[in-house]
Amino acid sequence: MLAETDRGVGYFPFNEIRATFYENRGDTLSEIADAKAKYELAEFNWRQWASCSTSGGEGTARMSEIHRLEKNLESLNADR
Repeated sequence: MLAETDRGVGYFPFNEIRATFYENRGDTLSEIADAKAKYELAEFNWRQWASCSTSGGEGTARMSEIHRLEKNLESLNADR
């Protein structure tokens, strides 16, 4: 799936799929460094996805994914 959706930076239709995959993978990892790495990949893709917004409301809605993920990253950093 990752190879099929890898179209390089800026190919936005697949960013939502990749972000969801990386975030879900991070949720399953017990090693903090591994989970953090996956969450960072997810955040990168969520940000690209959000940058494609065509209106303020859509952008706000898409940013909710990033804010949720940021909380996961903060909790990982707090556990250290």
